[in-house]
Amino acid sequence: MYLVSWSPADGYHVDDDVSRGPGAVARLEAEANDDDVRDDLAYEIRCTPEGPRAQVVPDAPDAPDDRDEPEAPDD
Repeated sequence: MYLVSWSPADGYHVDDDVSRGPGAVARLEAEANDDDVRDDLAYEIRCTPEGPRAQVVPDAPDAPDDRDEPEAPDD
């Protein structure tokens, strides 16, 4: 599968967070225009016998440096 085009709902846009394929799954993230109010929506798109199907999936962290540092063990 190769994702050719997409059209986000009103109030959302898609920047660089797209994995078009080729592959069994394509992925994209729709970002809210008002980032402070609505969450971004991550999608996986798969081909099915009925046609392409999109499903909202949990959003992964953007980069390793965005994650919390692990706490040092107590000595």
